Amino acid sequence: MADCHKNFLTARDSFHSKVALDDTKKEFLKTSRKNLRKHIKTKFNEKDRPTIKFQIQGSFLMNTAVNPIDGDYDIDDGLYFKPQLEDRPTPETAHAWVVEAAKSYGTVDPPIDKNRCVRVPFKAGYHVDIPIYDLIDEGDEIFSPELAIKNDGWKYSDPKKITEWFKDRVSATNPQLRRLVRYFKAWADYQNQKSNSKMPSGLVLTILASEEYQFDKRDDVAFGETASATLQRIEDDESIPNPVDPNEDLRDRITDAQFTNFKKHLELLVQHAEDALNHESAEEAARKHWRKVLGDRFPIIEDDSDKSGEKAKTYPAPGIIGVSSESA
Repeated sequence: MADCHKNFLTARDSFHSKVALDDTKKEFLKTSRKNLRKHIKTKFNEKDRPTIKFQIQGSFLMNTAVNPIDGDYDIDDGLYFKPQLEDRPTPETAHAWVVEAAKSYGTVDPPIDKNRCVRVPFKAGYHVDIPIYDLIDEGDEIFSPELAIKNDGWKYSDPKKITEWFKDRVSATNPQLRRLVRYFKAWADYQNQKSNSKMPSGLVLTILASEEYQFDKRDDVAFGETASATLQRIEDDESIPNPVDPNEDLRDRITDAQFTNFKKHLELLVQHAEDALNHESAEEAARKHWRKVLGDRFPIIEDDSDKSGEKAKTYPAPGIIGVSSESA
């Protein structure tokens, strides 16, 4: 049975070391986010808009962010109106306020007004998504966030609860779960680039991996078995309930064509994982199977290097497109 745990995690040039954000990138992206926040707040004050605050959310808060192949880092930074707006604008107006405030920031391209957020693309090649919330006062210092969705009004949505749910899952299972989520995101990113098809969001992948997580001391086994359990689940039942909002089925955010494509790619992942785990040679398992579904960032390590007592050799992958401190 081929053991590619070192390829995934423990080798110097491991897959995880390539896809996980290092501290330098995190600090750079945090600084960019912080400066954009300041600019938007200033512009809101100049226009006498309602008072706002920001709260980072998504993969950065869950610590599951990955290095994208094309370098287009996705940062989710929620904008909250301080509770509560007496004269609440329409979602379209709230979005327009953010677009107007962000477009004058010197290092960004024109903002993109999406249905559930305003996307602010930085000229350096990454972007910040800004969902907009109003906090509804429920009494006893309890505030319920409602998201501004264009053409659909203000709808309950609480990303903080999703983050707490995920952290509880990690605490109740194993820190390995975070790595598996990163692997699934890196896999989806590679499939998006390879086939020019839209895979499910990071949130959907996080929920599925968390609920179908299969522990093993080896990451290659855990990843393959979790992928298999996930495939079985969506074949049995396509619904993907939001774990903190029973009224929302995240399957509704995925078109039928996209879901069919997701299942097709997941089937291939499961088959290659099974073939890799059953292969006699770890080197060939990496070359013939894991690289087929994870791309060239997955390292190939020679089988006999460990036997000779030499340091395991890896075949270098193309450089990962990233950002530098000069690109803000």
